[in-house]
Amino acid sequence: MSVSFKDLLSTPLDTVKRPPALPQGTFEGVVKSYEFGESREKKTPFVRVHFTLIAAGEDVDPTLMEGVDLSKRAPRTDFYVTQDSLWRIKEFLASMGLDTDGRSLSEVIPEMVGGAVQLYITQRASADGQDIFNDVKSVRGTAA
Repeated sequence: MSVSFKDLLSTPLDTVKRPPALPQGTFEGVVKSYEFGESREKKTPFVRVHFTLIAAGEDVDPTLMEGVDLSKRAPRTDFYVTQDSLWRIKEFLASMGLDTDGRSLSEVIPEMVGGAVQLYITQRASADGQDIFNDVKSVRGTAA
């Protein structure tokens, strides 16, 4: 269901609420997309992987998931593309069941889209302690 820009502008502001942070735990998902970029400060190149969440894992308290629409959540994680960290993305791609032997990252990365993953999501307080944010602590493919 798509909402128009005009409808959003007509929303009474007293009905707008910040969605709660996801509870900490394991979530099932799929790779939605990826993009290349570089970090702001050190200009380190990375591959940013975006996920769609499907379900909360058994370690997530179901009462904390009441009213949470996973389809509206868009977690992501970055894999740095440096000589010392290439092993991390290689292990992630292999955990998705993708063949990495004799192939480059540029060949294999597009194949991860649509792949099933398991994410471990944590909570982090903002610097001023007023807000709670979610971070993807770890992610791995669920290929056998």
